[in-house]
Amino acid sequence: MYSMTGFGKADYKTRQLSLSVEVSSVNNRFLEFSIRLPRQMQFLEPRVKELISNKVNRGKINLTVNYEDHGFGIDKVSINMTLAEEVVMALKTMKKKYHLAGEVEVEDLLNFPEIFKIDKVGNLEKRIWPPLSQVINKALDGMLIMRRKEGNNLKKDIISRIAILLKKIKAIEGYAPQNMVAYRERLAKKIKDVLDNRTVDGARFEEEVAFMAERSDITEECVRFGSHLKQFTSDLKQDHPVGKRLNFILQELNREANTIGSKTTDTRIAHLALELKEEVEKIREQVQNIE
Repeated sequence: MYSMTGFGKADYKTRQLSLSVEVSSVNNRFLEFSIRLPRQMQFLEPRVKELISNKVNRGKINLTVNYEDHGFGIDKVSINMTLAEEVVMALKTMKKKYHLAGEVEVEDLLNFPEIFKIDKVGNLEKRIWPPLSQVINKALDGMLIMRRKEGNNLKKDIISRIAILLKKIKAIEGYAPQNMVAYRERLAKKIKDVLDNRTVDGARFEEEVAFMAERSDITEECVRFGSHLKQFTSDLKQDHPVGKRLNFILQELNREANTIGSKTTDTRIAHLALELKEEVEKIREQVQNIE
C-alpha cells in the first residue's frame, strides 16, 4: 500500500554537468503534475510526465530540476559583431551630439538582446535526456520508498480501527433481538393506550404490531456492515492502488451505521451506531491519503 505523500531527491554530477532533482507528492483525486524545468529543457516536459506516470497512479506531483553547465554545451552564445559595432557607433554619435556624459560600456549593449543569440548545440534531447531521466527516476524511487513506508503505517492504523468496528458491530448484533422485543412491547402498549381498551381484532392487532416491529429490525444492516468490512479488509491486501475503492466502501459503511442508528430505540445500540460512524470517519481521513 502506498500513501500519496512523499519526497525524493537525487543528484547527477560530472565534470561537465550537474543536475539536481527534487520531487514531492501530496494527496489528490487524480494524477496531477507541477513540473519546473530549466528553460533549455522545457520541451522535455511530456517525457518527464511519462516517466512519472510509469511509477505513480494518483497524487499531485511537484518536480523541480536544477542544473549547472560546466562545459557540457547545452547552450552556446554567439554575438552578432556587425550589429554590436553599429550599436556602439550609434551610442557614441548620440553621446557626442547631445553632449552626454560617460563612456559606452558593455552593460549598455545588454539593452539590445538582438546582439546575442543562444544556439542549441547538437541534438540536445539525445545528449541531455539519458542523465536527466536517470536522476529523475532515482528521485522518484526515493519518493516511492517514503510513500510505501507511510502507506504501511496507514494500513496498520486502519487495521486496528477495523478491529474496533468488528467489536462494536458484534455488540450491536447481540443487542438486536432484545431491541426487537422491547420495541414490540412498547408499540403494543402505545396502541392499547390509544384504543383505550376498546375491543379490537386480536389477530389483526398482532399482525400490525409484528409488521411495525419488523421495520425496526437491524439484522440486515448488521450483516451488510460485516460484509462491507470483509471486502474492505480484502482490498487492503491488494497490490494495486485501492484508495478510490476503499473510499467507496466507507461510504457504504457509513450508510449502514446511519440506518442502524435511525431504526433503533435501544440507547445502547444508538450509542454504538454513533461510535461506528466516528470510527468510519477516522478511517476515511486516513484513506484520503492512500493511492
